[in-house]
Amino acid sequence: MIFTYHKISFLKSDKSTVNLWNFIRQMFEARKYKVVFLKDYDINDKNQIVLRFDDGYKSVLKYAVPVLKFFGYPFEVFIVEKFYDKAEKGDKNFMDKKDLKEVIKAGGRLQYHTKSHPDLSLIEDKEKLKLEIICPEYLKALDKNGFEFLAYPFWKHNCETLKIIQENYKGACSGNGFAENTDYSMDGIRAEANTII
Repeated sequence: MIFTYHKISFLKSDKSTVNLWNFIRQMFEARKYKVVFLKDYDINDKNQIVLRFDDGYKSVLKYAVPVLKFFGYPFEVFIVEKFYDKAEKGDKNFMDKKDLKEVIKAGGRLQYHTKSHPDLSLIEDKEKLKLEIICPEYLKALDKNGFEFLAYPFWKHNCETLKIIQENYKGACSGNGFAENTDYSMDGIRAEANTII
């Protein structure tokens, strides 16, 4: 199973935020499984899990990365180009280049979560889809072992999206009821504070 996180907070919990104490509990629970990178993930192996962090929030570096490093878990951070660019311009909510280098150093891999985080299932124009889906080279240069997988924003995609992704990636992540559980629509769940791993 793929567990999808967004923000980690010291105390706060909501639909997209898991507080640090619940996150630590979940990472203790994860010891029952083999935690792997997506490239090593077998969707049919019930003993494997993947830890995925979407959007590139800085709170992941502050709170989650030290815990992941302690356990020695591999993990995936899916970045949105628009959010990364904001971080490079000073937005403290998202990770910039220096932060992402820390993520890699701690055992994480970078993957792509589109250019601007749209609902891909609503875009019909092939060129617009390519612009959203294909990771630019300057981002790929951040992680020589990364950017082999894409995560669908809002878990959704359409047939045209799938064709482009199959030409450019080894696989893609969906979930929460939108996945067929194939290499290009891997199932997963949104991790919340009360999630049991």
